[in-house]
Amino acid sequence: MQLVKESIKGLKAYSANQGSFRIKLDANEGKNILFKDITSEGLKFEEDFYINYYPDNDAVRLREELGNYVGVNPRNILVGNGSSELIELVIKTYVDKGEVIMGFLPSFSMYQIFSQIHSARFIGVESNEDFTVDIDLLIKRAKQMNPKLILICNPNNPTGHLIEQKDVKKLLEETDSIVVVDEAYMEFAEGSMVQEVSKYRNLIVLRTLSKALGLAAIRLGYMIACEDIIKVINCVRAPYNLNAITQYVGVLALKNKDRIYDYVEEVKRERAFLYDELRKLPFTVYKSYGNFILIKSDIEDLGEKLAAQGILIRSFSGDMRQYYRIAVGNRSENQELLKSLKEIVKDEKV
Repeated sequence: MQLVKESIKGLKAYSANQGSFRIKLDANEGKNILFKDITSEGLKFEEDFYINYYPDNDAVRLREELGNYVGVNPRNILVGNGSSELIELVIKTYVDKGEVIMGFLPSFSMYQIFSQIHSARFIGVESNEDFTVDIDLLIKRAKQMNPKLILICNPNNPTGHLIEQKDVKKLLEETDSIVVVDEAYMEFAEGSMVQEVSKYRNLIVLRTLSKALGLAAIRLGYMIACEDIIKVINCVRAPYNLNAITQYVGVLALKNKDRIYDYVEEVKRERAFLYDELRKLPFTVYKSYGNFILIKSDIEDLGEKLAAQGILIRSFSGDMRQYYRIAVGNRSENQELLKSLKEIVKDEKV
């Protein structure tokens, strides 16, 4: 008797680098510990913090701070256990078995994985050779396939490409789909759609505290949308989905906007430095608006060669096997990476 759902046959568990390392540039995490004083031994809970009670189901204080941070009403915000939970919530809410979800390829792998889990059809529109995208082609295909959802990562992971705001608006205006704009990396770019949620009733924007705030360990994502969308998705959300410690740390971190802005500017400077230096090596280097840079290399197993030196970067398989995504580190980390890459290039006689 087959008990496992047909839709998840062949699905593989997510695998992350767990080995030892001296420099970790494989997961696009924040590289500076912005809030060391409110984590580890520095975390001091207030007297009204009770670990024996369930957390605030509505995350009122957290949504207020998020509203202040992005400039929207807290009623337009829903929080989740990482933005991945929110992606799945949107699919659960809007997509029935066999219905279509669309997006560009390559992009964040969880869009396709969640589509498969929930028996939806994911139809990808391939990016151009330089990883720019054709928004008109996506609109054309959407009119043909009538997708329930269109998922856009902007800036895109892993390519770093940024879709201009005018093109996102065109997509919203010329299709009948719910358009989900995943802005996990938008703090490192410009052109957010957050302020447009009251205008577009088919727009959902996703954000995270993992990247610009460097809080990947607490798993905190949030959704911004019109109140009608928030109310519907809130009915699907599991109760108490965000633990009290995550809510507490999120509130404290969001009160420190200056630290966040300073770190974002540091990442932009280091991104420009790393981009210029990588271009001096025999790689194809793609311009990025995220906190990472994508390169193409003819060197076999470049990721493994760096891992042997204690430096982790993101490798890919299949059609992307020659590509590598490198998170932007601090200056010391970037210089160590470049030193190792130069040694590998010399050894490989590229």
